Amino acid sequence: MRLFVMIALGFVSLMSPRTTGTEPEPLKLVDQVIRTVGGEAKLLKLFRFSERVLITDTPAKPVGKDDKGNRVSVVQVGSDWWIGTTKRDKDKVRVLCWAWSLRILLDPNSKIQLIPEVKATDKPSFGLRVTGSVKESIDLYFDKESNRLVAIDYDDTRHLFSEWKETKDGHRYPSHVVGFRFENRAAGKLMDKQWYQTDIIELIPLSELPSELKP
Repeated sequence: MRLFVMIALGFVSLMSPRTTGTEPEPLKLVDQVIRTVGGEAKLLKLFRFSERVLITDTPAKPVGKDDKGNRVSVVQVGSDWWIGTTKRDKDKVRVLCWAWSLRILLDPNSKIQLIPEVKATDKPSFGLRVTGSVKESIDLYFDKESNRLVAIDYDDTRHLFSEWKETKDGHRYPSHVVGFRFENRAAGKLMDKQWYQTDIIELIPLSELPSELKP
């Protein structure tokens, strides 16, 4: 009888998944970060925003409520981006926006991999690497405590997100973004000085494309 029990327990241990000490599954983390921002319904899809964009290695002072910024854009997440009425032809900029909206994580063509624990900022974070839906892999990093997006590594730049705000309908977005070029991406080493800075002054979700942008 004792031998039977030992054999049975051994069989169960072989059939049962070993979870102790393992990393969370990537799709569980995707669900976690999407729930943190209020679910898929709260992810930005079509919106207009005004921003101040500066190519500068010196951090600029925060924008004030009376600042008007230097450009106004309309973005259809995962698709098109217009500055005024001119469509942008920079694919990587559109991919970056698709990523920080988090909708890239839900695309059926996206393949998600877990990135081992890293420190993309001064706090512990976990990363999700997206391939399949994009030509070049893109890495999203989330604060381990809050599950909030803190950084994206894409091509030769790390983009750092902060100063989160919320629209009246509950859509959350980072109003301050700073980009640092990599000195050595494989080693995670950044240049000492920033490359650009973006401050979103106002963001308004839209239910449809403005008439001047419709085909």
